[in-house]
Amino acid sequence: GDTFQFGFHYRVAGFDVYLGEALLSLFALLLFGVVCIHGGRFAARVQTVMALILIVGVLIGFGAAVRGYNGNLFAVSPGFVPRKMHALAVVNIVALAPWAFSGFESISNSTQEFAFSPRRSLRIMLFAVITSAAAYCFLSLMAVSAPPESYESWVDYIGNLGFLSGLKGLPTFHAVNVYLGKPGLVILGVTVVAGVVTGLVGNYIAASRLIYALAEDDLLPRWFAELNGTNTPKNAILFVMLLSLPIPFLGRTAISWIVDVNTIGATIAYAYTSAAAYRRAQDEHSGLYRLTGGVGMVVSVLFFLYFMVPNLWSASALSAESYLILIAWSILGFGFFRYIYLRDTHRRLGKSTVVWIVLLFLIFFASMMWVRQSTRSTTREVLEDLNAYNERELAEYGVEMNEQERADSEYYLEQRMEIVNASLGRSGMIQTILIMAALFIMFSLYNSMMQREREMESRKIEAEQRNRAKSVFLSNMSHDIRTPMNAIIGYTALAKKVEGVPAEEMEFLDKIESSSEHLLALINDVLEMSRIESGKMELEVERTDLLKTLDEVRDLFAAQMQAKHITYTVEAEHIVNRMVLCDRNRFNRVLLNLISNACKFTPDGGQVNVTLTQSDSLEAAGRYELRVRDTGVGMSPEFAERVFDAYSRERTASSIQGTGLGMAITKNIVDLMQGTIEVETEPGKGTEFLVRLYFPFAPEANEEELRQTEELAKNDLDFSTMKLLLVDDNEINREIATMLLEDMGFAIDTAENGQLALDAVAASRPGEYRAVLMDIQMPVMNGYEAARAIRALPDEALASVPIIAMSANAFAEDVQEAHNAGMNAHIAKPIDVKKMTDTLTEVLRR
Repeated sequence: GDTFQFGFHYRVAGFDVYLGEALLSLFALLLFGVVCIHGGRFAARVQTVMALILIVGVLIGFGAAVRGYNGNLFAVSPGFVPRKMHALAVVNIVALAPWAFSGFESISNSTQEFAFSPRRSLRIMLFAVITSAAAYCFLSLMAVSAPPESYESWVDYIGNLGFLSGLKGLPTFHAVNVYLGKPGLVILGVTVVAGVVTGLVGNYIAASRLIYALAEDDLLPRWFAELNGTNTPKNAILFVMLLSLPIPFLGRTAISWIVDVNTIGATIAYAYTSAAAYRRAQDEHSGLYRLTGGVGMVVSVLFFLYFMVPNLWSASALSAESYLILIAWSILGFGFFRYIYLRDTHRRLGKSTVVWIVLLFLIFFASMMWVRQSTRSTTREVLEDLNAYNERELAEYGVEMNEQERADSEYYLEQRMEIVNASLGRSGMIQTILIMAALFIMFSLYNSMMQREREMESRKIEAEQRNRAKSVFLSNMSHDIRTPMNAIIGYTALAKKVEGVPAEEMEFLDKIESSSEHLLALINDVLEMSRIESGKMELEVERTDLLKTLDEVRDLFAAQMQAKHITYTVEAEHIVNRMVLCDRNRFNRVLLNLISNACKFTPDGGQVNVTLTQSDSLEAAGRYELRVRDTGVGMSPEFAERVFDAYSRERTASSIQGTGLGMAITKNIVDLMQGTIEVETEPGKGTEFLVRLYFPFAPEANEEELRQTEELAKNDLDFSTMKLLLVDDNEINREIATMLLEDMGFAIDTAENGQLALDAVAASRPGEYRAVLMDIQMPVMNGYEAARAIRALPDEALASVPIIAMSANAFAEDVQEAHNAGMNAHIAKPIDVKKMTDTLTEVLRR
């Protein structure tokens, strides 16, 4: 009645909303939210007691109806609404199933808190469904069993409910009042309250446990998964409760809107679940579950169409507000999916374009239906206003319409509305088909693009894995090959220093040394190319004297050119700015590769000319051109086009040793320096390489820098007064390095691993060891660990002893890691005696 109709009120969709009724709803939401947050056995007892009250109350009312009804209550007549297909009438009732069944999921969701086995959960759920169906049937029979005396049958009574108020406007209450009087009204009132409570508690449980499950899977913040002492997700329930509090202020009409949306949402959820069951049944070859999953999908689609498409099967349609809420719900779904998709670090979501098509279709279709229903409502209002206007105009002219004429007018109005509905329906169907076709094409393209992206990503990952494996392999190969190469080159150098070696044996040693150096160059080329392909090669820009670099390469190749009677010139023209900022080692590598090739491919008596020209200059940088011209064998036009490809060699040059990597490495270095390289060649007439590079000018060196450079150039240190600690686990390497260092005048102590080296340094006097030569790959404690441990010694004098890495780990990252470990310098194996001498001089002079 009007018990709670107090306080301010307003209207929503034609219904009054009173403060008192809103407060009553808020009280119920808060009360049973607290009950659910308390959880455990208390919430279970409340739900059980309310469910029993609901069942008992329905049975009491139904028993009274059976006893008070004249004849068999199950034979109430008529059994169906007249002039309506019986099957369609049944469908109208069954179509409510998705909405009605959405509460039963709380049974399975409660297994988080109670030790339900799946089999027991199924029995409880079946019992709940059967009980609910029976209660629905009993209440429906009660409603039609006692129509007021002024109505011939329940059909007339139910058809006029919109015009009735009080108990007569509530058929079930009216029947109970007829059979049991006021006690019956109290019993049914308590039963309704019990039904409301079970619904509230059930939905709290269902929604909160779904949120809890999402949080457990890290798709929502962990705050939602926090449990209280009764193993209840209190925060999830609190969130649902707070989200529900504004709803009562939308009034009673909102119930029908939410029921509509909930019904469609449950239908979509059931369709998705059925599809998942069907897919899994296919994988597990289960015929029964494939059948039930397929039937579930079909039934869900039929239910969806039944609700969504007006006048397709049902006589009614959703309200315009329901369509609008459905649109908003779908867009919120997109937003929520984006949120959980970004949190899905395990890449479990976003793999099916079908879901996107369905959701987008739902938004488009609901939008279209909303426009249609809004247009239909507006059209009806306009027609009714026109009809009322015409009647008023006729009345002003004294023309009064009788009942038949009014009925004809209403019938005509309905006919016009049917035409409008049919037109809107046809337009809507055409629009739906066009939208579906566009969506299908769009997502088909999107799916193909995503498939291509996934394949590319897969290939990229595979390539990265191969590159990592290759890098590890090449690093290991570099170390393993350089170690015996160190012995070959080292012992060869020592053997050549022995006095009285016969000339013939000295020639053999020279050839061994030359072959060893060539083999080492091949190894370096392969490793350098590998670094280029993996993108690990980086420029190390430093102050460089271009003319000095040219002098060095001229001297380096002078003996080889003289041995082949080649006229060899190295010239610098118009060099105004000789000091530039560039990667000196890489620029030197370009010169070495080009001049080495010119020497190899130029026959005896030929010419090799190297020219460096500064073509132009700006305020801070200049453009330089390097030309290397020879009169050698030249190249064919076909090979000239691929001379910079890796591993490419011309067949006519098969007698020339090499990997075919020199020009590829040169091209990559030039590209890295943002320069260009061109080649002009002709078979039998020679080849010219033209390299254009752009270098920033370096600032002029001050007197202090010049003095330090001169001091470093002078090797005036007396090594005979110095002792070194040599650390290497390989006995042959220790022997070679010891002999070379002793030949330079050093006193040597040795250690076989990093731990022994640490112990030796810690036990030494400050200054006893002028430096430590440290291998990297060693047992017990490797070189990096030993260097860090030495730097951590409490005696600062011992901790600051210079440490030089002397290792077959020769990549740039190995050098960097040595510096990161606290080492002062790096010497690569096989040992280059000159480089070792220069490095020791530089470190010991500091």
